[in-house]
Amino acid sequence: AYEAGARGYIDKYRPVNDLSEVMHKLADGGRHIDESLAFSLLQVADMPLSPRELSVLSIAERGETVSGIAERLHLTPGTVRNYLAAAIRKAGARNRMDAFRRAKEAGWI
Repeated sequence: AYEAGARGYIDKYRPVNDLSEVMHKLADGGRHIDESLAFSLLQVADMPLSPRELSVLSIAERGETVSGIAERLHLTPGTVRNYLAAAIRKAGARNRMDAFRRAKEAGWI
């Protein structure tokens, strides 16, 4: 959303009567980030994994083999192994399951 130019982020559980105040602020050129979302947005902003690494990790988490992931994503098994190794390294994990767990805890997945 940020890359698309969003200037406001509101929690979907925010009271409805607060919405018009936020909309006026944005219409006047301001920005708004709900406090409840700020920490999560900062974590996601620092995400080191590429979209492809995230997709490979997500499929691996479901127990799919390297060959199965490669077939599903139309990649070679070597490429899948490279993506997994990069994701594990970037997440500071011990293995692919640990990398998935860390990515999920950080809000990247």
